[in-house]
Amino acid sequence: MGRRMYDLWADIGNTPQIHVIRAIVKELREYSIYITGFNRGEVVQLLEIYGLRGKVFGSDKYDSLLKPYPFVKRSVKLMFRAPRAKMLLSFENAMPIPAGKLKGMKIFLILDNDLKVILRTPIFQRATSWLKRFANFILVPKVAEENFKRYFKEVIPYQGYKEHIYIADFEPDPSFIKMIPVEEYVVLRPESLTSLYVLHNKSLVPEILRLLKREGVDVVYLPRNKKEKKLAEGFKNVYIPPKALDGLNLIYHSKATLTGSGTMAREAAVMGVPAVSFFPRERLLAVDKDLVERGKMLHSREPEEIVEYVIENWNRKRKGDFKTAKRTKKQIIEYIKNNI
Repeated sequence: MGRRMYDLWADIGNTPQIHVIRAIVKELREYSIYITGFNRGEVVQLLEIYGLRGKVFGSDKYDSLLKPYPFVKRSVKLMFRAPRAKMLLSFENAMPIPAGKLKGMKIFLILDNDLKVILRTPIFQRATSWLKRFANFILVPKVAEENFKRYFKEVIPYQGYKEHIYIADFEPDPSFIKMIPVEEYVVLRPESLTSLYVLHNKSLVPEILRLLKREGVDVVYLPRNKKEKKLAEGFKNVYIPPKALDGLNLIYHSKATLTGSGTMAREAAVMGVPAVSFFPRERLLAVDKDLVERGKMLHSREPEEIVEYVIENWNRKRKGDFKTAKRTKKQIIEYIKNNI
């Protein structure tokens, strides 16, 4: 890395983060930017697909007991290997914060998961939330502002959701459907049961797949690892892509998107696609609660209700929320440019 001073260092710690970071750096071409990544989910594949030239440090452990180890190891390594930069940009990712503070950077942190800071979580999750307090700028969705204010002294609210940031410039690719071996399908992403803020150990995926099979519905299934892949064994109506696909096109062309996490359901809801979250907690993120209350997303842990919703909304695509998306992205970009 030498002694070069960059305008911006962006660190990517998980799959959803890459979409946010990619959308932002596209608008900062006049600035020098250094990108680093963590080998978790589809981060490495998507860095290549999107042409983001980044250095990868560390790999995740899909075991809740071992999970803190690679995070701590990577944070320490970044203190020695991170570039010199004026600003660190991170989304929901505390790993680069110690390095950013050590090297005198302004830290620009975008958050949307208020459950991490308002609920009692495992000690390591609480430690990462504490690290986020060292950020100079903390941007949060307006609908989650009050929850974040209970933990951080000062936050900066933005309109919409983080998904708006990168859906703002989305243009559907009509030829994408040729990459899928079925004409009509639903997308299914399992729960992230190893996440530190998810205190649950049973997946609904096998039962949802059984019910979808009974209805003759084909499924594009997106496991993160071998353990999640096993949940779909024996189902002939399931297609597992051999490599990472363009997630937004995959969702846009689907009949419905179902996820045990939150991001893909929000992406679907913002684009007008029937969206289902089976996130394994009774209390939802504020952004998800907002979408449910506005009738843009179903949240349920009942497989029968989920599949019934899919069938009832099979051809009921809504108008996408692209105007809000453009406003949200513009607000974020202007704030970064004004503070680099």
